[in-house]
Amino acid sequence: MKYIKKKISIKSRILRSILTLLIIIFLGIVFSFNLLVNTYIQKSSNTELKKATNLVENFDKSLIPLKYPKEKPLPREFEIHEREENEFPEFMKGVQEKVRMAEMQSNAEAMVIDKNYNLVFPTREEDFLKDINEYEFILKQIKNDKISLEYNEPFKVSTKNKKYYASILKIKSVESIEDNYLVLFIDISATLNLANQINTLLILVMIIAGILATLTAIVLSNKIARPIQKLCGFAKNIGKGKFDKNDFNFADKELDELSKIMNKSAEYLDKYDKEQKIFFQNASHELRTPLMSIKGYAEAIKYNVIDKDSASDVILEESNRLSDMVEELLYISKIDNITKDYELVECDIRELLSNCTLKQKARALNKGIEFKYDFDEEEVLLNCDEKSMYRAFLNIIENALRYAKSQIIIGCKKTNESIVVYIEDDGDGIKNEDLDYIFDRFYKGNKGKHGIGLSIVKSIIKKHDGDIKAENTDLGAKFTIIIKN
Repeated sequence: MKYIKKKISIKSRILRSILTLLIIIFLGIVFSFNLLVNTYIQKSSNTELKKATNLVENFDKSLIPLKYPKEKPLPREFEIHEREENEFPEFMKGVQEKVRMAEMQSNAEAMVIDKNYNLVFPTREEDFLKDINEYEFILKQIKNDKISLEYNEPFKVSTKNKKYYASILKIKSVESIEDNYLVLFIDISATLNLANQINTLLILVMIIAGILATLTAIVLSNKIARPIQKLCGFAKNIGKGKFDKNDFNFADKELDELSKIMNKSAEYLDKYDKEQKIFFQNASHELRTPLMSIKGYAEAIKYNVIDKDSASDVILEESNRLSDMVEELLYISKIDNITKDYELVECDIRELLSNCTLKQKARALNKGIEFKYDFDEEEVLLNCDEKSMYRAFLNIIENALRYAKSQIIIGCKKTNESIVVYIEDDGDGIKNEDLDYIFDRFYKGNKGKHGIGLSIVKSIIKKHDGDIKAENTDLGAKFTIIIKN
């Protein structure tokens, strides 16, 4: 089963296209903005954390272990107790120095924890200026996220109210004192909040832009749809046979051009329709004459009121005349068919003219008429429908044979821009009152046969983007055909 795509209006299509474009642009802006913000936060945080880490590591390298005088060794039973009272304060002093140095020379904050994720420094008793609760929240989240204390890369950690970038650095112990860990962290909440506010502002801008785009799409689509609806109505009238001209005068150049083209088409169809009506009226009249003759002589034979032999001759003559007329009418109807396609081939016009005269040679000899040629020595090539062009030349030559006295001159010349063909006889010429109507259908001048032959010639030449004219010369009548090369 063939899928039929659902049709949508121009208004819907424009609105959908504009909104889709806005959404794509908005999502692109939001994505790019947040990507840049996150990249900036990550890079700047990593830079500060690395800076603080390097400071602490360099501090550890310069740390000198405590030494005791050898000349006064302490008793064995007092050795451990003495270390606990002297070394631990020295260790905490070093820890405090590391924390203060990291906080002073970078944007990072610091705290010291043990291997069980307990806060060692700062404490509520030692540093009442710091938010110890927030520090404990950070530790709790690190523990909940199961982040190893041996993890060397920066990581994100979030509490209820804030977000941080953090890193963990192991602090070297002094002899028996167990290892502790320095947690460095940077608060990125303010930057993220700013980004969220900008995102909210972007959403608001998107909504406003969407509303404005919708209004613009409605106005624009109405401006396009209404002229199209008028043109559709005009096209329907043309289809119904109403070819009245409409002056729309649209503001848009393309629609105005379309209306002009449709008016020209209506004018052409109106002319074509009228010509067809006149054609059928004239054709019926021309056909009626031989038919009436045939009928009359047939009735005369039936009732024995006329000699059969003479009546039969008239019937045969009128039948041949009727047959020729029907053939010409059928041919001219084919020419008038607006969908007729010509089979264009490259032909030598001199050869076509020679073939036409060859066909009429016997008739010319019987009348004592000589064909004279005025052809170019080189080929005169033209892309044309060979059968139609042959018919056009043949009709003119037959017409010339009807009026010529002793000769017919046939010329064929090629210029830079066109091909010129002329056929001239030495007859009495064309009456001045007939010159303007000689190519009209069913117009018969002196000795005219059906009044169709020359109209066929004109139609064929016009179909090949050429022109034909008739004139009187000192010799007689002359027909000149000019076709663009």
